[in-house]
Amino acid sequence: MQTSELALFPTRLLTLQFPDVDELNRDLLGLFATREEFRADFNMHPDALNLLGLADTCPAIARLREMFLDGLARWLRAEAVPGDLSVDVVLFSNYAKKGELTLVHNHNADVVGIYYVKTADYGRAPVSLPGAEPAHDYFDADDGVLVLHDPRFNANLTALPAVDHVKVYPRPGLMLLFPAYVWHSVTPHLGDAPRLAISANFSLRWAGASNAETWPLKVEKE
Repeated sequence: MQTSELALFPTRLLTLQFPDVDELNRDLLGLFATREEFRADFNMHPDALNLLGLADTCPAIARLREMFLDGLARWLRAEAVPGDLSVDVVLFSNYAKKGELTLVHNHNADVVGIYYVKTADYGRAPVSLPGAEPAHDYFDADDGVLVLHDPRFNANLTALPAVDHVKVYPRPGLMLLFPAYVWHSVTPHLGDAPRLAISANFSLRWAGASNAETWPLKVEKE
């Protein structure tokens, strides 16, 4: 008898822990602490300001850009996505003050990257799966934890044992990459000092891959 097992359609989460990033992280924190546009009640959204616009004058952003592109190339290799392509990239921050959180959402892109600059100290491995340890509870609102939700509709209702979410306990220097369609959220930040993560939206484009025509269209208001 011949048998085979195929784990179809998994969600690939790639984690990269970069070494020697203390100076980089200090510079990134300083960027948000000193520049006028990041003061007061600043809360960045992807369509508000692309941090890559600061790359020419801020070496920390330029270095982070190269780190993100390296991470994206590794994710694409792991997914067996070959070819020459260009990437539209938007870099934006999650600069959370005490009590702030991020509701469940996904991104209008192909791949999402997250780099952690300043986080709580958890003293544990960054990725936690349900059932892997007794302390794992979906409803625990640990300090600034990222929760990735199973993209399959109502996956948590199955009677069979299943991993319907993953928790990530971030640390400075950690980068994550995963498909942009994956719903995710961040639990409330509990510390007094701001928590800083920088995210990237990657939209991939293949040269000559489409025969579609682009037409200008203007729709007047009624």
